[in-house]
Amino acid sequence: MIKEYSPVEEIKETFPKKEIAFAFIKPDYIKDLPEIEKILQDNGLIVIYEDRVRLSPRAVDNIYAASKEEHFYPAMKDYLTNNEVVILLVGGDGLDAQRVLSSLKKNEGADGAIRQKLQREPKVAAEDLELWQEGKHPEQDQLSVILTQKNVIHTADSTEEALHDLQMILGDKFEYLKKKGNLPAELWDVFK
Repeated sequence: MIKEYSPVEEIKETFPKKEIAFAFIKPDYIKDLPEIEKILQDNGLIVIYEDRVRLSPRAVDNIYAASKEEHFYPAMKDYLTNNEVVILLVGGDGLDAQRVLSSLKKNEGADGAIRQKLQREPKVAAEDLELWQEGKHPEQDQLSVILTQKNVIHTADSTEEALHDLQMILGDKFEYLKKKGNLPAELWDVFK
């Protein structure tokens, strides 16, 4: 069966790999995408590719491998695979784009500009949070989703991880985009 993909705008910018970053916007913050793009632009980054997708279970397992044994993981995975996210491939001319993007999420142990501006703190009582952390809350899964939502954006920790995550999420669509010339030429050999 041949998959049909909607046409995408041709990417004209080219960036060296270190100037490429990847993130995805959590489902409850998709409506805030224009605000997120403004924050990126104010920090020297531009969106060079954007797509609204549903993450596969395999992609979530790969991206959140370090959390797979955590009590909240099944509910978080279910939330992320059953709702659309917006993936962003971001470029920064002359910048270590992944470092800049990561600092906009979290900076020196504190929330970065994106979280500071957009994060909505869930109304969770201290005793509920304590029970959740122990994996004993009567509404464990619902609370896991609420706490997952509040993080606004997922970013990779390195350029290599960013490229791997993007390939994992897009799968065979990545080859389609590459053949159509809709990826920066510097990335073509990375995704083989």
